[in-house]
Amino acid sequence: MSHAFKRVTFVKTHRSTYFQRIGLPHPPVTSLFLGNLGDFERDQKQHEKIIEWSKKYGSTFGFLDGGAPTIVTSDPEIINEVFVKQYYTFQARKFHPSFALDQKNNPAVNVFFAQGNQWKRLRALFAGSLATGKIKAADPIIKRAAQELIEVFKSHENGVVDVVP
Repeated sequence: MSHAFKRVTFVKTHRSTYFQRIGLPHPPVTSLFLGNLGDFERDQKQHEKIIEWSKKYGSTFGFLDGGAPTIVTSDPEIINEVFVKQYYTFQARKFHPSFALDQKNNPAVNVFFAQGNQWKRLRALFAGSLATGKIKAADPIIKRAAQELIEVFKSHENGVVDVVP
């Protein structure tokens, strides 16, 4: 029993120092077993925490989603590297179980929720849209639209928001 406990503690400690070892900015790990999940529960919704961390740690940072190291980026160069240049390396992305969809039959499966070969096929359909120049040109438009949406949500904090134009 003691050996198993030591092994689990070693693995969890090793994971909790992952971003330190690779030199990536990250929030402090708040739990050896939950990573940074407690930050989401305690403070705010996950997307709000990600926005806060983006402001604090920059366009690319990491956090521990449970025991899984998770990297967040809004850097167009890195997005281009992941989706265009090295897409074959990043096909098996982690996603939340609540988003699990029937990969073959569900029409809601898109590039964000697809896995494996389905992801490769969908990615190939829009690969040309991911050229660095196109991503950089779209960046300010996307940021402006996202900020406008955030403002709409904030102005209706305790009410219903109609997001369909």
